[in-house]
Amino acid sequence: GIGDTIRVSLTPEPGGDRTQEVIVAQEILQTMGLRSFTPMVVACPGCGRTTSTYFQELARSIQSHIRHRMPQWRAQFTGVEDMTVAVMGCVVNGPGESKHANIGISLPGTGERPVAPVYEDGAKTVTLKGERIAAEFQELVERYVERTYVRRTVAASQPAASEVVS
Repeated sequence: GIGDTIRVSLTPEPGGDRTQEVIVAQEILQTMGLRSFTPMVVACPGCGRTTSTYFQELARSIQSHIRHRMPQWRAQFTGVEDMTVAVMGCVVNGPGESKHANIGISLPGTGERPVAPVYEDGAKTVTLKGERIAAEFQELVERYVERTYVRRTVAASQPAASEVVS
C-alpha cells in the first residue's frame, strides 16, 4: 500500500544495474528493526591493529555467501534472516562483538598470534588456524544454520485445505 516502499538512489557502476539500491533499502529497514531480509554481517571498520585487508575480504566473502544461500535457507529454515554474523579484525573488540552475534570470528591483528577464535551464541567453540580460516568459518556458518534454525516442513509451507480458495 501507500507508504510501504522505501526508495534509495545510488550511482551504479558503469554498465551496472540498480540491484544495490534494493539491497541498501532492505538494509535500512532491517537496521531500523522494521523487517528482516537476510542475516546481518557485523564487521569492524579496521584500524592500526589490523594487519591487512583480510578481515574486510572475509566479511565481504561471508556477506556474499549469505546472500547466495539465503533463497535456499529461507525456503528451508524459519528465522534464519534474523541471524547476526560478526567478522572482526583483532582481539580488542573482536571477542566482545563475536560473543554478541549468533556466530562470530575474531581474526588476529598486528602482533597477535595467528589464531582466530570463533564464538557461537556467546561461547567460544573453536579456534581456527592456518590458511583455511575463511573456508572453515564459512563451513561453521553453514553448520550453525543447519543446527540452530527450525527446518520448515513440506506441510507447513503448503496452505491448509481450509485456506485453499476455489
